[in-house]
Amino acid sequence: MRSLLLTCILLLSSGLLSAAEVVGSVILSMGENIAIAADGSERVLKRQSEVYANDLLKTGEKGLLQLRFSDGSRLALKPSTEFRIAEYNFDEKQPEEGKAIFQLLKGGMRTISGQIGKSQKENYRLETTVATIGIRGTHYGVEYIDEGIYCETIEGAIEVTTKKKSVVVSAGEGAWLSNNGNIIKGDATGQTGDYVLQTRRQTGPGSTADKLDAISDDTGVIPAADPELEGIDIDSSQSATPQTQQVVAPDPTGIGSASPAGALTAVAFTENNLASGRRAGSGSVLVNSSSAINVDSSTGTGDLVTGISFIDSKPNTTANACSPCEFTGGNNVGFVTGVGNLTLGGAKLSWGRWNSGFGLTENGTAQALENTFHFMYTDSLTTQARLDVLETARSGSYLYTYSTGSTNLTAPEVDTGATGALVGYGVGATPAGRLYAGSYVMMNWDSLEIEQVSLIANVNDGAGIRNYQLTEQSGVTTTLNDVLQGGEMQLTGVCSGGNCSVGVNDTTMSGQMTFDLVGAQADGAITSYGATGSSPVNQDITLTGTVLLDSSGPAP
Repeated sequence: MRSLLLTCILLLSSGLLSAAEVVGSVILSMGENIAIAADGSERVLKRQSEVYANDLLKTGEKGLLQLRFSDGSRLALKPSTEFRIAEYNFDEKQPEEGKAIFQLLKGGMRTISGQIGKSQKENYRLETTVATIGIRGTHYGVEYIDEGIYCETIEGAIEVTTKKKSVVVSAGEGAWLSNNGNIIKGDATGQTGDYVLQTRRQTGPGSTADKLDAISDDTGVIPAADPELEGIDIDSSQSATPQTQQVVAPDPTGIGSASPAGALTAVAFTENNLASGRRAGSGSVLVNSSSAINVDSSTGTGDLVTGISFIDSKPNTTANACSPCEFTGGNNVGFVTGVGNLTLGGAKLSWGRWNSGFGLTENGTAQALENTFHFMYTDSLTTQARLDVLETARSGSYLYTYSTGSTNLTAPEVDTGATGALVGYGVGATPAGRLYAGSYVMMNWDSLEIEQVSLIANVNDGAGIRNYQLTEQSGVTTTLNDVLQGGEMQLTGVCSGGNCSVGVNDTTMSGQMTFDLVGAQADGAITSYGATGSSPVNQDITLTGTVLLDSSGPAP
């Protein structure tokens, strides 16, 4: 989901990356994989994430990472691997001047070389703690073993140099290098990956080859979790064939139905990661060629979302996305609470919260979720044709508001599982820097920008009433195009009262909010929100929920 956060909830500034050189992108990321930039900042790696010179790439215990570099080379990293892009320069206009220095610090890898080093062999090398490896136009693998490292060549040859000697390892050969510099050569074992992938390759619909073709094609569909792909890397000698594949969302109740193209669900939840603590996540998923939603309508209370399969069709638009992701509801929609539905401007909407039996998988890894899983669903959005008409007919600022007493929402929920209420538009004093009081979004039909966001919620956490006041991030311009059909607005703010406050110190919050227009006249906006903060006593504070904002016309 473009803004499903999970492990990907590491909120990173894209400005930190702008100064670095993009050297390649991720083909496939399964499990929990990250990149650590030269300044120490971390970012989660997902399909089509960019990688940069000086990045340290780290794969998780069940991680699998595959990349394509700008010179055409490919790299597959095994679980629990650390690989540094120590130096990388490539200009396709002067390929002979390209240079690449890589460092394998732990774990294992396989790679197929590209243009760098093709004419100037000395311009490419892989450094390990035991030896330095050069190439002669090749496909090879290296991994750490107890005694040192093992390397093998699938095609071409590599030159392995230790402090004692240098040997050539040709296709079909392997070499064991001890920590003291000794080298023993023999037949390749294939232990660095699928050594004879091309001859073992099976074809046909649903085969491993079929799935690998889909992965190597940037428009293809990646299974959210497929053990058949474990340890397999892509054979670049096989050309990727674009395919149309049916994406299917989970159907835990067994009586669900697939949502039509153009349907959308906004979601919000709390993750509890042992390493990073509680984090609030939110996002929205649009049904298209790469994502699917399953709904169960058996209760007569609207379409209840029971399953979601998501692959980001517009990668790198946010640092928070996970792709692929899969949500599975419980096997009984009786686990859904706070259910509601209505029809607005010709669009059907429904909402609710899963309170049991649900799960979320990101890049093949199950996530630890707490409390309930919020969703708000529509079978259709305001079409682009209708938006074009509205852009011509309307001018100036318009408000989308939440009215006190409206039940068109899932109640705002905090980290303890307690729920509360949103503060309606116009209620209470107008905070500093806001044009109006209460909860609203103001957009401008001339500039097609989101001008102001105000989200105010009150929740009793058992120690008192928490008051959340969240607004758009200062200095960030968000266009309508940025947020429609799955984008997000960055939020900042404060939580005061209850466990949010210690003495005179409140909790600083940050998060995100989705905004998707529904109805023939953009009659409303489906939104989801999630915000996270650390209290003055280092207690994780979160807020999640969904709400339908009604079109209230021109701003007064």
